[in-house]
Amino acid sequence: METEKNIKISNREVILSQALEEPVDVDFTLPDYCPDIEKILKCTLTPQIYTRNISGGVLEIEGVSIVSVMYVDSVRKALRTSKQVVPFNRTVNIRELPDSHCIFTTASTEYVNCRALSPRRLVIKGSFSLKTEIVGKTVTAIPSADSFDGFQKMCVKRSFMDVTAVTEETFGINETVSVQNKPDIESIIKTVVKVSVSEHKAIEDKIMVKGELNLRLLYLSDLYTGETQCLDYVLPFSQIISCTGADSDTVNNISCQLLSYDVNASGENDEKTVSVEARINLTAICYKAQEAELVTDAYSKEYVCELRHKPLQTVSSVRPIKRSFIRKMDISSNDRGFSRILDVYNESCSAGVRNDAGTLTLVGKAGLCVIALDGEGIPFYIERTMDFTDKSDEPFGNAFDIKAVVTSVSYRIKDEHTLELRVELVTNIFVTNSDNVNIIDGIEVFEDKMIEKPRSALTLYFAEKGEALWDIAKHYYTEEQFIVEDNDLAETVLSQKEMLIIRR
Repeated sequence: METEKNIKISNREVILSQALEEPVDVDFTLPDYCPDIEKILKCTLTPQIYTRNISGGVLEIEGVSIVSVMYVDSVRKALRTSKQVVPFNRTVNIRELPDSHCIFTTASTEYVNCRALSPRRLVIKGSFSLKTEIVGKTVTAIPSADSFDGFQKMCVKRSFMDVTAVTEETFGINETVSVQNKPDIESIIKTVVKVSVSEHKAIEDKIMVKGELNLRLLYLSDLYTGETQCLDYVLPFSQIISCTGADSDTVNNISCQLLSYDVNASGENDEKTVSVEARINLTAICYKAQEAELVTDAYSKEYVCELRHKPLQTVSSVRPIKRSFIRKMDISSNDRGFSRILDVYNESCSAGVRNDAGTLTLVGKAGLCVIALDGEGIPFYIERTMDFTDKSDEPFGNAFDIKAVVTSVSYRIKDEHTLELRVELVTNIFVTNSDNVNIIDGIEVFEDKMIEKPRSALTLYFAEKGEALWDIAKHYYTEEQFIVEDNDLAETVLSQKEMLIIRR
């Protein structure tokens, strides 16, 4: 039997999930204007994504990996940094995409090793992973109760969260910040850029997003003394996403991803500035509460039938969870004392969730970095990983878009060899819970096989406690309502033994 009237249920579906490894092999030579290396403090590999294009069933991703070496120079024993840019281009084969979809592409460093061949030449080997996930809005059509006219039907009313929109938008931030009141920027040692969404609001087919780009610089302010300074700026941004299906009643999962950035200092015409160029990708997945009547069982009173069952999963609830908390950690300098702290910062942060007795707990790792001077005024570098957990009272569910961001790192010198770090974190998780139900997807009627009915008009049936009237009616090919009316019943599941009159 072909169904004529359908209920359409839309869901979030992962269309593609793939990870590729990109090797990086660099013969690194210092530029002529850089002094020789006495000691390497830190070698970093930072992948950035410039463009993402889909054409002919292929996703092409272009970007660069920035290889940076932070070292102590051999002349003034000061901090220095030199970097080299290595381009990459990768393609990913994709299948046919739904009209509503968004692409998540993340590049993260796997490892990097550095070996010095001379005070000016290094060999650097490393790799980064390029992860691609395409999420789309898929529509499932299922028969409604009206599709089975002429049949006895068992229906359940189900509330669910329907996906109304999946979309994305990439935009750029180009800002020039005046630093007239700061010491001169001779050379940038370290740059940390982070983005976050602070608030969002949906109106008809649009979402207004407000967020922040946080910039932190460690820079050399005096080439002769090796003096360093730190610079922090918060650049607010706002963006409107076109999102057909969003409105004031939708619950929206907004994700913000920094694809690439470039930071440069300038002192031309006695005007000291820092310019920031960043590419940001915003994605939105919108959910709206809906209600539908689903057919879970059916039969004909006249003909033998065969039911086609289908499992159906619906999203019963969605909720964004945002939490902030503070963790502390001690860092030891071992045999080198702290005479001065140049910078303390966070370089990386990752998080996941686990099920703790039915409640959701966030688990993660944050990379904490310290640049300091020892007792002789020589720079040194320490890197540690802080493990953290945050147990909530939220029921466990499917967690998407798990993000943990270190918003600030402060320190207190406990003694000559120990720092106490105070780390502030903010986590964002979008959690969904699902229901499963077995529905009737179709009915095949055998019109050449009529149901044999007894000649008597009534049947006496001795029912047991706990029996459902639906099951009794289906067994005798009658209607459940007849049993209710003829036996003056107020319940559909018997609470005690009953003698029932069954009308044909």
